[in-house]
Amino acid sequence: SNDEDSMDSDDENYASKLATKLETAGKKSKDKVEKQRPPSESSDSDEASSDSDSDSDDDDDSDDSDSSHEVDNKVGQTMDTDVGFDWGGQASADAKRENTSGNDSDSSSDDSSDDDEDDNEDNDKKKASHKSRKKAAAKRREEKEISLRESALADGTADENPETSADFERLLASDPNNSESWIKYMAFHLSLADIDSARSIANRAFDRIEFRQEREKLNVWTALLTLELKYGSSKSLQDTIDRACQHNNPKQVYMRVCEMLEREVEAAKTGNASSVDEVEAINRADEMFARACKKFKSKKTVWISHLTYLLKNGRHTEAHALLKRALLSLAQYKHVETMSKFAQLEFEYGSAERARTIFDGLLEKHPKKMDLVFVYVDKEVKNGEIQAARNLFERIVNPPTEADPQEQQKKKKKMSDKQMKALFKKWYRMEEIHGDYETCDHVKESARTYVERSTASKS
Repeated sequence: SNDEDSMDSDDENYASKLATKLETAGKKSKDKVEKQRPPSESSDSDEASSDSDSDSDDDDDSDDSDSSHEVDNKVGQTMDTDVGFDWGGQASADAKRENTSGNDSDSSSDDSSDDDEDDNEDNDKKKASHKSRKKAAAKRREEKEISLRESALADGTADENPETSADFERLLASDPNNSESWIKYMAFHLSLADIDSARSIANRAFDRIEFRQEREKLNVWTALLTLELKYGSSKSLQDTIDRACQHNNPKQVYMRVCEMLEREVEAAKTGNASSVDEVEAINRADEMFARACKKFKSKKTVWISHLTYLLKNGRHTEAHALLKRALLSLAQYKHVETMSKFAQLEFEYGSAERARTIFDGLLEKHPKKMDLVFVYVDKEVKNGEIQAARNLFERIVNPPTEADPQEQQKKKKKMSDKQMKALFKKWYRMEEIHGDYETCDHVKESARTYVERSTASKS
C-alpha cells in the first residue's frame, strides 16, 4: 500500500515503476509454478525465465520513455506467456505418464498372450494323447473279442450261444430241422427291429424243415403268429392264420392263437402289456375263441379251452351257459370227460360245492369209472379237504343199504375186485401221507372186511 501511495500517475517515472512491479509479481507466480513441476521441467523454466529477464532488461533500458499503452501490452504478453508455459508443462507430464502406463499394459498383454498360446498347446497335446489312448483301448477290446470268438469256434461253444448272423447260418446249416434255432434267429432280427427279416427267416424255415417234421414246423408257425400278433395288423394276423391252417392241423393252429390271446389278456390285466388295452385284448380273445368253437364244434378240447379261459377270468355265468352249448354240440361219449374237466376247473377257479355236485352226479351215472373217483379224491386232497376224501372212500367201499334188494345187489356187483384193490391202495397211500397209524389201520380193517364180505357173497 505504501508502494501504491508512492507511485503517482503524475510522476515521470510512473511507467517504469509499474513495469517493474508487474515483473516482480510475475516472478513470484513463476516460482510457485516451478515448485509444483518436476525438476526436469524446472530447469527448462529457469532458462526460459533467464531469457525473459534479459529481454525485459533490454526492454526496460530502451523503452523507459514509452507510453502507458505499450506497457500494458507488454504486461499482457508476459502474463499470457506465464499461463501457457504452466499448462504446457502439466500436459507433458500427463502424456509421459500415459505413455509409461501404455507401455506397461502392452508388455503385460504380450505376456498373457504367450501364456494362452502355451496353454492351448498343452490342451491340444492332452486331447491328442486322450484320443490315442481311446483308440488303443478300442483296439485291445476288438482283439480280445476276436480271440474269444476264435476260441469259441475252436472248442464248439459258439453254437450254444450264437451272436451274429454268421453263427446262426452255420448252426442252421448243420441242423436245419431244429425249430428252436430258427426261432432264435427270428428273435435276433427282432432285437434289431428288423421285422421283415424275421418274417423272411420264418419263410426260409418252412422251406428248409422236412415235411415229416410237423411239430417243428408248427413251432415256427407259432413264432410267426406271435410276431404278427405283436407287430402286425389284424389283416396280417388273419392271413398268417389261414396260411398256417393250410400247412398244419387247423385245430392246433387256432388253439395256439387262442393261447397267445389268453396270455395277452392276462398281461393286460397285470399291466405288463403297455401297447394293448385290457378291453381290446378281451374282445380279441373272445372273438377268436368263439370262432374256434364255431369252426370246431365237435372237438371237446376247443370247448374245454374256452371254458378254462372264462373261469380263469371269473366269468362263471358265461362258463355255465357255454357248458350247456358244448354238451349240445358234442357227442354223447364226450360228455363225461367234458363234465369232469369242468368240475376240476370249478375246484380251481370257481366253487368247490358246485364241483362236488358235478362229480357226485357223474359217479351216480358212471360208478365203474375209477378215473373219476381218483380225480375227485385228488382234487379234494389238493383243496385241503382230507375228511371229504375219506368220506368218499367210505361211501364207495360201504355203500348205503337200499330198500330194494335187487337194486342193492346191482350196485354191489358194479365194482370188481380189481377196481376195489386199486381203490384201497389209493386210500392207503393218502392216509400214509396225510393220516396217522390209526387211519392206516382203519383202511386195512376196511379192506379185510370187504374181502370177507365178498368171499361170503360168492360162496
